[in-house]
Order: sequence, then C-alpha cells, then structure tokens
Amino acid sequence: MRRAASALLAVILALSLALPAAAATADQRLSQVTLAVKETLDIPDTYTEFSGDMAEMETGTIWSLQWESADRSLRISADEEGKIFQYNLTVDREDTGPAAFPAVSRAQAAKAAQDFLDRVLSGEESAVVSTDDSVLRIDGNNQYRFSADLLLYGLPSPIGISVTVDGQTGEVLRYNRNDLYDMHVGTVKDPAAVFSGEAQRAAAQEKAAALLKGTLQLRLEYVLDDSGERAVLRYLPESTHTYYVDAATGELVDLTERLQDAAVAGDGATGGANDSATESGSLSQAEQEGIAKMEGVWSKEKLDQAARKWTQLGLGGCSLAACTYWLDKETGAVTATLRYNDGDGWRRTVTLDGKSGELQSVSGPTWRDEDLKVKVSVKTAQATAETFLQALRPEEWAVCGLYKSMEAAEGSRVHTFVFAQKENGYFFPINCISVSVDAVDGTVVSFYGSFDEAPVFDSAEGLITPEAALDAWFGTYTVTLGYVNVFQNLKDYGSQYQNLLDMGYTYLYSLELGFQLERENYPSGIDAKTGKPVYPARLDRTITYDDLEGCWGRAQAEALADYGVGWLGGSLQPKKQLTQLELMALLVSLEGYLPDLEEEGAADQVYDWAVGMGLLTRAERDDGALVTRGQVVKVILDYGGYGAAAQIPGIFRCTFADEAAIPAELYGYAAIAQGLGMVKGDGGGRFAADRTATRVEAVAMVYQFMAR
Repeated sequence: MRRAASALLAVILALSLALPAAAATADQRLSQVTLAVKETLDIPDTYTEFSGDMAEMETGTIWSLQWESADRSLRISADEEGKIFQYNLTVDREDTGPAAFPAVSRAQAAKAAQDFLDRVLSGEESAVVSTDDSVLRIDGNNQYRFSADLLLYGLPSPIGISVTVDGQTGEVLRYNRNDLYDMHVGTVKDPAAVFSGEAQRAAAQEKAAALLKGTLQLRLEYVLDDSGERAVLRYLPESTHTYYVDAATGELVDLTERLQDAAVAGDGATGGANDSATESGSLSQAEQEGIAKMEGVWSKEKLDQAARKWTQLGLGGCSLAACTYWLDKETGAVTATLRYNDGDGWRRTVTLDGKSGELQSVSGPTWRDEDLKVKVSVKTAQATAETFLQALRPEEWAVCGLYKSMEAAEGSRVHTFVFAQKENGYFFPINCISVSVDAVDGTVVSFYGSFDEAPVFDSAEGLITPEAALDAWFGTYTVTLGYVNVFQNLKDYGSQYQNLLDMGYTYLYSLELGFQLERENYPSGIDAKTGKPVYPARLDRTITYDDLEGCWGRAQAEALADYGVGWLGGSLQPKKQLTQLELMALLVSLEGYLPDLEEEGAADQVYDWAVGMGLLTRAERDDGALVTRGQVVKVILDYGGYGAAAQIPGIFRCTFADEAAIPAELYGYAAIAQGLGMVKGDGGGRFAADRTATRVEAVAMVYQFMAR
C-alpha cells in the first residue's frame, strides 16, 4: 500500500517539476511538498485522513500538512521545497498520572532529538542538542524540551530551534524553528569562500577583535557593594551601539545605527482618569482610628498655594482639576497629588507632602508636535534647573554635579538634566535628581529625586587605569565568528527585490557572516582596585545536599534532585521534623516550581501553587505546623488521584505491624501506600501514622510514589 502510494506521488512530482512554478496547480504543488516531507520523516501510511492548505505571502509559501488517525494527529509546516519548520505530533495514550518518573532517560531523549534534527536539517544547516540545554517537566505527560541554535556551515546563527521528546516513549512530539515567517535577502556566505584557510581566518579575527574593542566604553563611579552600606568605585559599561565586523570586507558595522535609520517615528499621548472615592454611612472604631491618621493634612486650597509658589512650574493660567491624597499605612505619611490643566488638557501633575506642602515631584507632557520650535537653549534651561534645585533641595544640591543631560530632539520638547551626588571627584548616581525644562516656554516640566542617606565611601586611592579596566572588560568577551541579522535597505540591491519594494517593503534582514562579541556570563563592571570583573550574585536553582553521608535516603534524595524535585538551600537536614510549608515546597517542585524558602514572599507563592494543585485549601494553611507520616501519605495520594478510592471503607487490607492502630480515615491510604511500595514501614514495620514525619521520610515517600 505504502509503496504504491509513494510511486503515485513520485509520478505526480515528476509531472509537477516539469511545469513552471506558476503553472503548477495547487494539488500538484501539495503532492510535491507532501512527498518531500514524507521522504524526510518516513511518515507511515497508517494515517486514515490527510489534508493540506497553503498561505502564500510576500515571504514565500508555507504549507500546512495534517495527518489524522484514531489515536494520532500530526501537523507539519513546510515551505514549497519541503523544508520543515514546525512539527506537532499529538498521541492519545493513557496518562501516567501525576509525578511519575519518565521511562526515557535524558540522554536517550537527547539522542532522539538529535536523530530528528539530522533528518530535517540538511545542506549547510545543522544543530546539536545537549542535555545541558534541556528542561524536563514531571507530570502526567513527562516531556523533555531541548533548545539549540541553528548552525550554518557549522557556525552559530540567530535562528533558534526547539525539540520536545516524549519522556515515556522517546518520540519527538514537537519541533520548531523560529524563522518560519522570516525573509532574508541575499545569500548565506560559505566561510570556505571567504577564508582560504585557518591562518587567514585567525588574522581576520584578530583585526576584528581590535575594532570591536574600540567600540567599548567604561565610566568610573561609585556603586553600593553587596552589603548596601558601603560605596565602592567600579568601572561600568556605557550604553553603546551593537556592532559586528563583516568577515568578507573587514568593515566595522553599526547594527544599531542601521535600525535607527529604518525606524519610523510615532506619536504618543497619555490620558488620565478621574479619581473617585466612596463614603460610608457609619464609622467603626477601626475606621475612626484610620481617619485620625489624616489629622493635620492640608486642604487642597492650601496645597494649591504651596505648589504655585514654585513659579518655575508654569502653573499660571492653569486651574486645579483634582487633588487626591494617599496614606502610607506603615509610616503615616500622606502625599497629595494635584492635577492641573490649562483648558487644552493636562498640563502638570504636582506631588506634595500632604502635611507640610513640601514639593516631592512634578510631571508633565514631554512630547513635541512637529510644528513646535525650540526657543529655550540648553544653557538657559540648565540655569533654570540649577536655580530651581538650589531653592528646593539646597543640601542635596550642594553635593551634586551634572551627571548627564539630554537635549530636546525630535519628538521631545524638553531638555533633561540629571544631577548626582559626587564624592572624591566621582559620581554616586544612586543619589540623584532629575529635572526637565520645556524647550519652548522654559518652565520646569518634570522633577523627581531619589536621595537616600549616603553610605560610607571607599577611598579613591590605588585605582587601576582606564586602559587596564578596558582590557579586563574586553577579556570577559569572546570574539565569535557566526551569522548576524543585518538590516538591509532593499534599494541597495537594485531591481533584484523590486517586487518587495512595490509591496511597501524598504528594509529586510540578511544573514551576514561576521565577528561579534559574545559572553556567557554578564559582569556588572570592573572593580576599580582589583581589576577583576564583578559578577552579580546568581540564584542557583540546582538542588544539592551536603549532609547525605550515611543517610539511608541518599539515593532517593539525589535521584529526585536530578529531576529538580526537592529543596534548595544546600542541605537536606534529613532528621529534621517536617513542617507543612516544607511539604508543600517539596510537592510544588513536582510541577516545576522550585522555591527558595529564604526569599521574601516565597511562602505565599508556595501556597498559591499548592492551592492550585489541590494539595490543600487556603484555610488549611499553617506554615510551621508539624506534619505526620499519615498526613504526608494522604496528601501525596490525594494529589496522585487515589484519594477517592482510599476513602472507600472495608475493601482494603494492609500488613503493617501497627495495623490495628491506624486511624480509620487513613487506613485505605496506608493500604494503597503499601501496595504501591510507597511506604514499607519504619524500623519496626509500623505505619506510624501519628508520628511526625522527617524530611528524609517525605523525600523517600515522594520518590517511591514516582517509581510506582
């Protein structure tokens, strides 16, 4: 049957190839694509239904092929030549139930993914999957997901690939490459045609490294150390454009500039909503106490007078449209937000201390209409900003210097100045004040400041040179040869892409061979005294235990940790009595959420997950409550879908030494747990339902349940 069908398709394919592309009919083209895809993937003839449709776009034709049978559904997206971009296989099979170990190992799944990629990728395209780039979700449909870069001539490209493998059968379920609807102009250069050998390639890389290093810039300023109490000097990267060096020409290309040239400016506007409040007909004691916290708050009229005192804000001719108050429940501070308009709409929003009238911040419209002309120079605007700050924040202003400024430009009608604290001749920008001045009328449009108590400043002695810092910063990169997405003006290609120009396209990407700076880890800067890169503390989500020597549950704990199930923190604390929070944290890790219980708010998130999984109700939350062995068994079996059966009376028998002492409501659970091998009894063969469970016992029960 299959041989006959393939022969028929071959005949149709031969006929369609003899026709010009425009002359081939839709069914002939579908036959051609279908045959190519079947030959690539060896799709069997067991499917009972098939259909295909196409989407013809400027970027090319994409075919959607669909095979159906009683228990399987396969959908594939491919181009006219049969190149496969997406693959989605759905198989109806019995669910293994929650939290079961996959039958296929990570290594076996990686091999299946690689074999699939070797089939669908050909010519200059390839990809390599690694177990290090895999994610496993342990649930009723255990699946491994692998990610990789598409390689062109063995070199990395910006095209990403993902492959999902069934953890029970080893079948590839999904494949996706993210360039389905991308269109690249030009041709992909073969490195062999650019470099005559390794010596030429190495020389080109050395020259590229020098050019790319020249694009890097650092600034020296104070930052807080990890303690948050001391400020240290650090060389930090300036925001720069992204560059690459064209491998064929050796030219340094500014990718950011190319994008900016192609960018289309847009207008924006913001609007506001009226604030409203509700009142109660009667006041409770608590409500009266809350209202008392508003004692001493200024009226909106008095606050309006305080705001208008600052003539630089340009409130003359404006009316007060709204005044809202906000109470900080912890500190008792009250802020008042006054909203002004000038008849044409919103003009200024002014925030004051509700009890003193002290100006805290200002905001206003900053966008610039096309017909607005700059009338106030940067120099004049800066003088206005400085005079304003000297009067408003004299003590803070005394320790500040001009950190940076931004001139009014297309789309913006304000000159903006940022003043930051300066110590030992270097800026500490955590403490800063920003002021924006209208370039048309010279008023202060916005103001805000963040000025905390100054830390202890490290001395400015013994600093490395800027050149040494730049060398250290450049050393955190590798100069990599690969393919780069480069924005191209279609007009540069003459009439080659005239059809796209006629459709309104002006720029498209090409894949160019070039050298770029890449890194795996991203330092925040270079220590100005040691010259070493400073890397932010990374949250390690790997489960490791340092106290398993001689522990009877070591194998189970380590096996679960390999699947991402367990507790963070570095220690199992096997004999520690188990709390409800710890049990919930262990069980939610089965669903892929691995909390760090030391983090603020982690417990709330754990219980959010636990409630969503049906492990307990919010009313049952009791973080520190100790959990018995019987309760652990019940929660796990309820989660696993055995709860309804466990509660049927009179149908179970178990052989625990303390069978007669097992509470009636837990007897069915004990019997099922024994039958599944989940609980084998303590040292005396007892179920010990009422004894507080230890952490290692909980881990062992989860492991045995998953291995059922």
